[in-house]
Amino acid sequence: MAVTRFGKQTRLIAEVEELYDGFMDGEFLTPNKLDNVFADLFNNLISRVRRPVRSVFVGVPAEFSKCVCKRISRKFVALHKVTDADILDLYTSNMDFSDSSAYSVINYSPMQYVLDDNVKTLSPVGKKTTSLVVDASYILAKKSFINLITEKLTNLGAENVEFISAPLGQAISLPETTNKPVAIVDVGHITSSVCVLKGEGLAMLSSFSMGGGHISSDIMQVLGLNFKDAELIKRKVILTIESNKNEYYEVCFKGNLIKAPINITNQIVKSRIEIIAKIIGEILSIDEVFKGIDVYLTGDGIANFKGVKNIIKEVANLNVIDYKNPFDNTKSKYQTSKTGLANLALVAK
Repeated sequence: MAVTRFGKQTRLIAEVEELYDGFMDGEFLTPNKLDNVFADLFNNLISRVRRPVRSVFVGVPAEFSKCVCKRISRKFVALHKVTDADILDLYTSNMDFSDSSAYSVINYSPMQYVLDDNVKTLSPVGKKTTSLVVDASYILAKKSFINLITEKLTNLGAENVEFISAPLGQAISLPETTNKPVAIVDVGHITSSVCVLKGEGLAMLSSFSMGGGHISSDIMQVLGLNFKDAELIKRKVILTIESNKNEYYEVCFKGNLIKAPINITNQIVKSRIEIIAKIIGEILSIDEVFKGIDVYLTGDGIANFKGVKNIIKEVANLNVIDYKNPFDNTKSKYQTSKTGLANLALVAK
């Protein structure tokens, strides 16, 4: 997609999509198809914007990322007015990581700064202090991912390729601001991510290989449908419906009537969502600090199901809030990743 900023708003200029098998467990499922996919995307975008594309920002998914948090401190010999250079030095002088041979830093941001007298802030520049502490969040990306994508894009004519964190972009683009940590859960088609936003950085980042595609697969196997028909039936599901065994979901596609019993279909969907909810709960239970945290649910995997928030609350004891693109009532309303990337890219530009 091509974006620009008008005032404080991010505006989408052009957007193109290409179907691809995706990735799972940190690996592309069909790497041999990437050349054609990238070529089609790149050329279609150029034809839309009617100008060469020289600079590209690439959103790195959670599956190819990791988050490392550090507390970094600095003492000054006398009362000192904090500068941008001081802040930059804090981050860049502490980029030593044990697995630096496999990962590169793509983002760093503060969860909070602490000044004299335990004064906490996210805006230390210009303030006077004798000590400066930052709870820093570094996002690292797999070098194998960076090298692969850079090669594909430079071969197509891109002169500058920068990598930014897709989960971080989603997190800092939340429509509601809060001073306490919140979790963002993005359930996609075959992969999902869980991250915790604190201040302007991620306090935790995790991913697992499960999503809405697994629900379609469950429907396909239990009800004997092909995958495409299972996908169509899945879109009709309303988990709050009370039905008897003689009621059906029905979809007419290309002259064919596809039917599925409501009670069985709902139970199939609910069972898979319960598994996903349990995983989310287990991820967030790794730190006592995250207990009772609000969860913002997004992504096309399960967010569209009516009744999904109640299931997650029952299984994982989590308060779930819808996270969708503002002023968007289209089928893309839960695709917040692209909005987050656009916002983060314009900040980094």
